[in-house]
Amino acid sequence: MKAIVIDRPCEAANLEVRELPDLQPTPGLLTIDVAYVGVGYVDVLLRRGEFGSLIPMPVVPGLEVSGYIRAIGEGVKGFYVGQPVAAMTLMDLGGYASVAQVRPELTIPLDQLGGELDMSSAAAAIVNLTTAYMTISKVARLQQGENVLVHAAAGGLGSFLGQMAKHFGAGKVLGTVGSIEKTKLAASLGYDELFLRSDFIEPIGKLIGPHEIDIVLDPVGGDMRTLSQDLLRPMGQMVMLGNASGEEDAPQSSNDIWLSNRSIQGFNIGGYSQYAPAEVGRAAKEALRLLANGDIRTEVFGIFPLEKASEAHELLEEKNTVGKLVLKVGG
Repeated sequence: MKAIVIDRPCEAANLEVRELPDLQPTPGLLTIDVAYVGVGYVDVLLRRGEFGSLIPMPVVPGLEVSGYIRAIGEGVKGFYVGQPVAAMTLMDLGGYASVAQVRPELTIPLDQLGGELDMSSAAAAIVNLTTAYMTISKVARLQQGENVLVHAAAGGLGSFLGQMAKHFGAGKVLGTVGSIEKTKLAASLGYDELFLRSDFIEPIGKLIGPHEIDIVLDPVGGDMRTLSQDLLRPMGQMVMLGNASGEEDAPQSSNDIWLSNRSIQGFNIGGYSQYAPAEVGRAAKEALRLLANGDIRTEVFGIFPLEKASEAHELLEEKNTVGKLVLKVGG
């Protein structure tokens, strides 16, 4: 099998494909022949070594794949060899490879969704789409008519959050983007109004009035997290979904949270999948069904061969992408 292995923190240009022994079926697990693997900013952070001892190297990156069942480990039921699937490798990683090992609970048969979903879209969508589905329905528990603010509205996750909020009955869905160039895509994804993150506070306040946001969804972190709290109404909530800005952690005053009658939550699908893999798998199936049936759409910004993963990483570091990037691995 071929795979990209990261031995130590490195630049994007250092990503190279190697030959490794084929993965063999393990009891309780599946192996799949990978067709596509999704590329996200978390892969960039991993390559830079920013997870430290939490994810020791050497490591094969990649959180999400699509492909065909190659072999079925002892004790696994409900799959057949050659079946088209999408899977989340998440904390187990290993997606940047021609063969990946996956948990059956986090593997979704694409031939059971009742619609049409191509392999590249499945790999591009499964992690962020499932994150959006669970964030809106389980974590934020969005109620009909609530106003939602999403940061990084045109990003891999944000491109689903706006659509998912509308699907579950949100009122106004507002978004912030990092540049004017990203507003065109974001405007087609369910957002009622879009703002540049550099100056969003004042125009949002004029648009709907102060303290009228019910839910803030924040994959960006840093100042956005702190400033957004002032827009939340009493009993409003913020859900922290990442720290794409790379800024230092913003301290929170528990007394301020208490006195303002607001709440702050966090959701990390990788960590939660370790605790409740079957629940995450069920959510993934429902989320992918929305995609297959056309209720939600995905935006694949670019497809690169595995051998050019470095180019995908460079684009992400330049913050010049919208939607999601994928690597084509097999047929």
